[in-house]
Amino acid sequence: MKKGILTYMIYTLFIPSTIITLFIVYKNIDNAFSFKFIISYVIFLLSSFLYFIIVTLINIKKMKWFEIRKRLFKFATLFISLSTVTYIFNYIFRPSEIDIYHFGTPLGISLSLVFFDLMFSKEKKD
Repeated sequence: MKKGILTYMIYTLFIPSTIITLFIVYKNIDNAFSFKFIISYVIFLLSSFLYFIIVTLINIKKMKWFEIRKRLFKFATLFISLSTVTYIFNYIFRPSEIDIYHFGTPLGISLSLVFFDLMFSKEKKD
């Protein structure tokens, strides 16, 4: 099975299952089917996340060292910038709740901005 077809199948399943899960949670539906559906949805999310990580790592392995170094520099720059901006905004707007070690959001945004396109890149034929 081609990588692109599997990726589109994951997205095709993701959108309706997310809508159904949000409906179940919003309406507070409590029965055996809804519980099993939400558990299977979480398993689906974790497995698709693992799939996208593996595809990204395979595509990174195919890149030249210069491209990898350029992306890592861009990642470091974005991560430091976003962490600094987050800390400054927390200092201005919520000085009582400053958390120096809150790096999850800047890390996720930086990783996604720098490496997101690698999930969808096609294999090069030489």
